Amino acid sequence: MSLLVGLEIDGEGAHPAAWRAAGHSPSALLTADHLGAAGRRAEAAGFGFVTLDDGPVDGAGPDVAGRFDPVGAAAFLSATTSAIGLVPVVPTVHAEPFHVSNQLSSLDHASLGRAGWLVGTRSTGTRTAALGLPADPDPAAEAADVIEAVRRLWDSWQDDAVIADEATGRFLDADRVHHVDYVGRSFAIRGPALVPRPPQGQVPVVAATGTPGTDVGIVPGPGAPAVENRTLAEIEVVLDDGGRPAARRLDGLDRHTPWPISGRERYVGDAAGLVDRLQTLAPHVDAVRLLPAVLEVDGRVLGEEVLPALGDLLLRPTTGTTLRDRLGLPRPVGRYVDTRRA
Repeated sequence: MSLLVGLEIDGEGAHPAAWRAAGHSPSALLTADHLGAAGRRAEAAGFGFVTLDDGPVDGAGPDVAGRFDPVGAAAFLSATTSAIGLVPVVPTVHAEPFHVSNQLSSLDHASLGRAGWLVGTRSTGTRTAALGLPADPDPAAEAADVIEAVRRLWDSWQDDAVIADEATGRFLDADRVHHVDYVGRSFAIRGPALVPRPPQGQVPVVAATGTPGTDVGIVPGPGAPAVENRTLAEIEVVLDDGGRPAARRLDGLDRHTPWPISGRERYVGDAAGLVDRLQTLAPHVDAVRLLPAVLEVDGRVLGEEVLPALGDLLLRPTTGTTLRDRLGLPRPVGRYVDTRRA
């Protein structure tokens, strides 16, 4: 039995007032040095993957609201890390599946098979206003449409479509690139994709359990039923640090801006208690995504105290393996494989 543990590294942390507890000025947040250091620390600590959130912050307030584009940030990390999985949040509400397909394929090529897709379905007034579009009445149905279209586009290039034969001057076998005609609720596409099939065949799709086309289903708790191949639990984390109890730290942050209830499990306590919690979860899920309240503080305690205490239970990333490998997912055969010529 093993457990793949991921870390959310967007911004200063999951708590809206996390920037107040960071050990640097807010101006350092949106810099390549800060982002690269966060990815390298997570990889060195043994996290199996990192996630990067997306979306505008709802409402005006005193907290840091800026963030990198998650796919762009993941692409940058592909060049500054060598083993850790890179799983950006890419929303499906008002998404263009053609662009989503090409972005994630490009990330998978750049990272040599370390890309994943955390499907975002949250639809808010702030997001729709930023896009200048009406609210989607059924985000779950839209997610299913977008995932299906993206999967078809990933398969539109057969694995051996690229010939790259200098002697004959042929780069591509056009017979092994296929058009995709798909009409969804709010979009229609005609392929093929612009980017060859991802190294993983299809980038692992992580979404709420029950979402059609999902590889890894996010479950609300241990033992919850899932129809996907693999399951993932999410835990928001506030930990004791340097003699400061976690509850006191959380209270100090909440005095500035209360941490909204997200529906995820929230752990507030010492490192040993979180280790026990992860050991309890391990028989029921394949992966856990940890969302530290303050990345610099809780992320450090996770790396120094929690992960080492998991011992052989922790599935560490290794260079040369794909994210699908670590999740125990087979590489899918393309849907057009039967049309290949001898």
